[in-house]
Amino acid sequence: MEKIEELNREYGVFRAAEFGIAGAVGFLVAEGIIVAGLYAIYGEPSVPGGVSSSPILLALDVFAFVTGVTVGFFVNERTTVRKIADKEGKGEKNTLVRLARFQGVYALGNAITIGVQFALLAWFALSPAIGNMVGAVVAFPVSYFISMRAVWKA
Repeated sequence: MEKIEELNREYGVFRAAEFGIAGAVGFLVAEGIIVAGLYAIYGEPSVPGGVSSSPILLALDVFAFVTGVTVGFFVNERTTVRKIADKEGKGEKNTLVRLARFQGVYALGNAITIGVQFALLAWFALSPAIGNMVGAVVAFPVSYFISMRAVWKA
């Protein structure tokens, strides 16, 4: 147990896990929006590879990710970085500033996710919902490290 506490103090292992859980909640919201949108637009979650350059699919992704990132931000505010956020003050302005920074940081992560999703759709006709999962895994380290530094300054 002592070794685990030492790892947490030195590398923030628990914080990274909490951040991952909060991100998973936001991701599930985004994934639900994407799947519902695919059904609404295309009638099924699998679409042809040619759709990989569709502005409609891109708009669906952007809407889903902005919504999911917002949910993930508020989960992080209440769990992962609660003490750090409290130091900055609980004013609405500070929260909105952190949310704007968080969305900005995640814009890079979401661009990576969407790029992977579209590439997998184009190359393998892999469903955008599945490609989104792969892309999120690829983008996680970038999103975590940049957001800890730029949003919560941890």
